[in-house]
Amino acid sequence: MALFRPKEKIDIFTDFHPEEYADRFDMIFLDIDNTMAEPDVGMLDERNRTFIQGLLDHGFIVVILSNNFEKRVTDFIEDLDVDYKHFALKPLPFAYWLMCKKKNIRPKRTIMLGDQLLTDILGANLSGCYGIYTKQLYEKDTPTTARNRKIENLIWRYLLHEKV
Repeated sequence: MALFRPKEKIDIFTDFHPEEYADRFDMIFLDIDNTMAEPDVGMLDERNRTFIQGLLDHGFIVVILSNNFEKRVTDFIEDLDVDYKHFALKPLPFAYWLMCKKKNIRPKRTIMLGDQLLTDILGANLSGCYGIYTKQLYEKDTPTTARNRKIENLIWRYLLHEKV
């Protein structure tokens, strides 16, 4: 069950403090929906912009890694100078590896910050990245994600013996 276990858990993405990780990691993958914004509709706000700029200021390469469509991702990042991979097919490790290769960064020097065990954290563990789980921002989920959350609750309770 180690594949589902995050390396760390935080309550909200702003609880991630880049200065604590800058010496061990070079790149961070960020999920959008319910990690940083409301699913499918949340746009880049000042909190997101400040957070991402803080990552960049600490020397991180920032990549948005999303299972969503390209328009959703490009609309979210607006004018930020960050790379992205849409339709990433998380938890499959291929997009993680592709972006690591593109940026010439080893997966073990890469963090994945996301709100889902079955996509973000499983994908991080399969690819060799460091997975940090953050609680979902909103109760609202897409139908697919809502089904995943039911499975995740069982994983947390019965396999990882934790409560989230």
